[in-house]
Amino acid sequence: MKTSITCFIVLVNHLCHTCLADLGLPRKGKLLFEDRFETPLNSSKWTIKEKFHGAFSIREGMLVGRELPDAGHGSVIRAPFTSSEFVVEFDFVFKGGRQFNFVLDDMNCKEVHSGHIARVVFNRRGVTVQDDKSGVMNLKLRSQFRQGTRWSEKIQPLLDSKKRFVSHRFKEGKLYHAVITKSGDLLRCVVGDVSIELQSEGIAHPRLTQFGPTITGGEIHFDNFTLWSLNP
Repeated sequence: MKTSITCFIVLVNHLCHTCLADLGLPRKGKLLFEDRFETPLNSSKWTIKEKFHGAFSIREGMLVGRELPDAGHGSVIRAPFTSSEFVVEFDFVFKGGRQFNFVLDDMNCKEVHSGHIARVVFNRRGVTVQDDKSGVMNLKLRSQFRQGTRWSEKIQPLLDSKKRFVSHRFKEGKLYHAVITKSGDLLRCVVGDVSIELQSEGIAHPRLTQFGPTITGGEIHFDNFTLWSLNP
């Protein structure tokens, strides 16, 4: 009986993976990271710079983040990991916050500002998927952009081509579930029936070292962070 049940589970798993592939959905591999915030904030899973201490806490089983008034920057929390292709899922709720960026970094990359390789931006108007490495965070482009109007007007179309936006009105207090997939030079985000993707060379960066949200405005709540490697 046990053997029959095992064979059935294997068959269902195979069929599910086949269906996912047919639908173009991500096929999850090894679980690389998980935090459901059932215990106090874990310093072995998350890093917070000193200037953002007090911006993050665990409340009623969720990670609560908010911008600090005098920090001069959105509040940053990051989880260290090493991967190049993966799928990450999490839940979020706007609770007064304006925006959060889900940021993918390689802190060893010296071509970009603060290691920023790519991001997905969630605000009250919609979702943006962005290639940071060959776009707005590229140090050479940032230097040229600051040289004046002539250069900025020349570079702006390139920067605009490095991001995609989809309109969506996120409701205050409503729980949403996000699925973000990075595969080669493709970055895709799905939130409910909203889907957006960008194919761009900077996204194909071969190694990332950390991920996590940056919050601006009031509170945004998060739960159920899980990250898997991506099967071919």
